[in-house]
Amino acid sequence: MRIELRSRLRRFSFAAACFMVVALYLQFALRAYLAPHLAATPNLPNLNKATRLEPSNAEYRELLGRSLALSGANLNDAIANFQTAVHLNPYEARYWLDLASAYQVAGHTNEQEQSVEQAVEVDPTTPDVAWEAANLFLVRGDQERALRNFRVVIANDPEAVDSALQLCWRATGDANQILDRALPRRPDLYLSFLRLLIVKQEVAAAENVWNHLIALNQEFSTKLAFPYFEFLIDKQEVAAAQTAWQQLAGVNRSLQPYLPSRENLVVNGGFEENMLNGGFDWWYGSNPHAALAIDTSEFYSGTRSLCVTFDGQNPADAGILQFVVVKPHTEYEFSAESRTEDIESASGPRFAIVDAYTNASYVLTDDLLGTNPWRVQHARFQTGLNTNLVLLKIVRQPAGPLIRGKLWIDDIRLGVRPSIQP
Repeated sequence: MRIELRSRLRRFSFAAACFMVVALYLQFALRAYLAPHLAATPNLPNLNKATRLEPSNAEYRELLGRSLALSGANLNDAIANFQTAVHLNPYEARYWLDLASAYQVAGHTNEQEQSVEQAVEVDPTTPDVAWEAANLFLVRGDQERALRNFRVVIANDPEAVDSALQLCWRATGDANQILDRALPRRPDLYLSFLRLLIVKQEVAAAENVWNHLIALNQEFSTKLAFPYFEFLIDKQEVAAAQTAWQQLAGVNRSLQPYLPSRENLVVNGGFEENMLNGGFDWWYGSNPHAALAIDTSEFYSGTRSLCVTFDGQNPADAGILQFVVVKPHTEYEFSAESRTEDIESASGPRFAIVDAYTNASYVLTDDLLGTNPWRVQHARFQTGLNTNLVLLKIVRQPAGPLIRGKLWIDDIRLGVRPSIQP
């Protein structure tokens, strides 16, 4: 189509129309360029200009509100801009949370609560939103809603689990509330809570969480439970530790071979199972002067034994021990098979049994020296009136002399001494 522009008036009108179109385009283009450029340096003058250039941009309104709130210039203006932001875009949880924070400072508690609820409704599963909401509810003293939102954080953000549990415990001091309202039913999260209570030295709460963990009936790594057993033993909660070990074996069937029996209270006394280094199995540490190794070529019974190699220095012990639950004022019999090769020292290794808490000595066998075939070490003893846990270990007394050579041990046994019938 062609437009005839023969008269001056028509030509002028057309030119004016083109000019207006170009002017409007340039105006929109200039705004589109200047507004984000100004907002990129978010100070009050720039943000004021950006909102005037693009008054329908929710992000600029939110940035201006935040800048006003942080500067303390005018809280009411900050609230007004946050309100405009959520009106322009009600689907951004961050805008609602910033509005809630401003209401909190202004003392408008009802409006604050409504804004937080809107944020959670808009974005109910994002950990960052739930974290902000939980903390705002904590400040208001609303534990139930705080715990509910911490549950979202704990379930979805592994890095925030410990911090969230810290806040939950500080706010409530009640393990049952946290278990019921904040913790998803997952062993890893229950174990995280258990670790926190161990650090806090909360014995009763830790036992409560442990029982809930077992009640999940979900298998988890045995090693993750070892700090709990160490904690109970340290607190002299021997009966609780013994029960917990049995419970753990019920959840993790691979732990069944590590249960003591009536015939032998020593766990894994023949070293036929891998040493767990915790709980009621053998505990061991790294000692370059007394190296431990499982030997499958030399044994008294079964198919394995434990070999200890002394390198010529003076280690005080072999670096291996086991806690054994016993009864007070009860007679016991101990036996262990041992073999030596070229052990040279003025003080050889010995089997020792002591009270785990008082260090009262019950057994200290003769030291093992030279080269000898497999032979048994025997001992009988009676526990004290208050003894319920003993420590079985391999020591040197005195520990000062240098020692070189190899020791093999196998078939270690500890049981109640049979009563002698008249």
